[in-house]
Amino acid sequence: MSTYVTGRTLDEDGTPVPGTGFEVREGGRLENRLRERTGPVTSHPTRPVWGVPLSDGEGPIRTLSVFGAGYDGPPAHYHERSVERFEVEAGSLTLRLDGDERTVAAGEAATVETEVVHTFRNETDERALVTTEIRSPGRLRQVLPTLGGLAHDRSRDADDPLQRARIADVLDGNTTFVRGERFGGGPTDVLAAVARLAGYHGAYATYTQPAFWRRHVEQPPV
Repeated sequence: MSTYVTGRTLDEDGTPVPGTGFEVREGGRLENRLRERTGPVTSHPTRPVWGVPLSDGEGPIRTLSVFGAGYDGPPAHYHERSVERFEVEAGSLTLRLDGDERTVAAGEAATVETEVVHTFRNETDERALVTTEIRSPGRLRQVLPTLGGLAHDRSRDADDPLQRARIADVLDGNTTFVRGERFGGGPTDVLAAVARLAGYHGAYATYTQPAFWRRHVEQPPV
């Protein structure tokens, strides 16, 4: 069967950037799952991770995540209200739960309860296809698109400490990034207050709009 590449980052002229997408086999599992998407494919411009939305509106956030080989995952964090579930469809995923590591293989699933500090990664040389579900997501519904959108948006700096402080501030009460991880840990009250006064937001409506992602990420032809 023939294959094609999609999900590549688009430059300012709308041209796909080589080496930034993922391969799809025509008629294969991934192509069939792409047909089920409820919105545009999202990505991070410099990391091998793509999101295929499988839900919309209210209720849990369901996403088919494509984790490329060597994807090192998000900073360690825990949720106070959201329960997260990972169902591995292909490849494998290594989860770190309260310091203990567990490998979840294809056909297996893992549920991360509230208050459990966790992160995950794909430490193999093959991609992993994982359906993730976040129950009672709260502001994560707006913040998760913002994290990827900021990385794509050339008009904003995703690494700005004030921006990061504002995001952590908005997530306070549901999601906390562990201090010392690369996200920067929870913000001090002062830094978060300065970010608010400076006009920073923890979530931007722009990044929840399908048009933004179609301008920045090559969409599948199916």
